[in-house]
Amino acid sequence: MQFKTIYSVVWYIFIGCFSLWLICGLGYKFLFNDTVEQSRMELTQALNAAFPRDQYIIDGDVHDTNRRNLISIGRSIDIKPDSQHRDIKSIKPLNGEWTLVDQTASRYVYENESYRVYVTKDSENDGYIVVLAHNNWLELLHL
Repeated sequence: MQFKTIYSVVWYIFIGCFSLWLICGLGYKFLFNDTVEQSRMELTQALNAAFPRDQYIIDGDVHDTNRRNLISIGRSIDIKPDSQHRDIKSIKPLNGEWTLVDQTASRYVYENESYRVYVTKDSENDGYIVVLAHNNWLELLHL
């Protein structure tokens, strides 16, 4: 008799957890997916404005970075070096007021009131990776 009681309790806990997971998952998909897509479009427009294609040799389209969570999404581009942009110091946002907040030999970080830009060397493809993300405290904790 005791085995049936334990089995029933475990079964109801499983059903409850599964239902909660299903409700949260579907709620996110239908309620917050538009917000995430809008944020991606906003980041893409800001990235294209800060790094115009007529000034930099951009390899490919804007793509998602590995940093995907509900609150913080980054968009990135790959930039190839040219005669004007031979080193990492010359890869910087052109439009807007940006300040350099951190620099190392392989990474430069610029920010303004809304966004952060991370410029890193891409040793595999002989170029630079530029990531634009929202400037908030979660970004600071994540990196």
